[in-house]
Amino acid sequence: MFGVIWEQALTTPILNLLVALFHVTNNLGLAIIALTVIMRAVLIPVVLPSMTAMKKQRDLQPQLDKIKKKFKNDKKKQAEAQMELFKQHGLNPAAGCLPQVLMIVILIALYGVIIKFANGIDVSNINNLLYFDWLKFASADAIKTGFLYLDLAKPDPFFILAIVSGVATFISSKMMQPYTEAGVAAAEKTPDKSDDFAYNMQNQMVYTMPIMTVIISLKLPAGAVLYILTTTLFSLVQQYFVSGLGGLTPWVKKAATLWKK
Repeated sequence: MFGVIWEQALTTPILNLLVALFHVTNNLGLAIIALTVIMRAVLIPVVLPSMTAMKKQRDLQPQLDKIKKKFKNDKKKQAEAQMELFKQHGLNPAAGCLPQVLMIVILIALYGVIIKFANGIDVSNINNLLYFDWLKFASADAIKTGFLYLDLAKPDPFFILAIVSGVATFISSKMMQPYTEAGVAAAEKTPDKSDDFAYNMQNQMVYTMPIMTVIISLKLPAGAVLYILTTTLFSLVQQYFVSGLGGLTPWVKKAATLWKK
């Protein structure tokens, strides 16, 4: 029952849209990129509030500094006070997880679509899932899954796409960090750098997510990894316009200083 709902609600609509874009571009890679941009644009109303919330967290830094000073010897109360402050301002530190969950759900659905293309020697398997006749392939058609040096139905043999996706995920995660500079300054004052609950929670994600992205991408069809990379780049641009460079600011300033030298 769940499988039928999944197919009808996600996999089949995505397949139809991808096929439509494939007919327009005559290139599966370009079709996947276009599909990703369209889907991310549709998700803007869901993603934008969480990005705005992250920016608000940075604005609360002075109050967070007072909490750290007041409860400097009681880290449990410090964490509780930080969470209470977030609650008073209607902020949820875990709100940023929703876009990630949506991305994973769509990734799974897209993986199913890519697999259908990989097994599409008999295009009738795909034609049976298409809504309109004009989308259907001729029986003699061979669906081209090549893009640059890749076969999008198979994993990247050189792991380039996986590594680039991991780097992009790291940059994106770094940009999403709220009040990073102040958080680092506060954490530096303690030997274990653990007095800032929110800072440490997000700092772990900065390194965990890119590693997970690379590991997962090594085995996925290149078409699915292309989706991951495109959606991450879209997030980078979106994050920049919402809250600027975020945690990348110190790095950019340092790079600018070294460049001037």
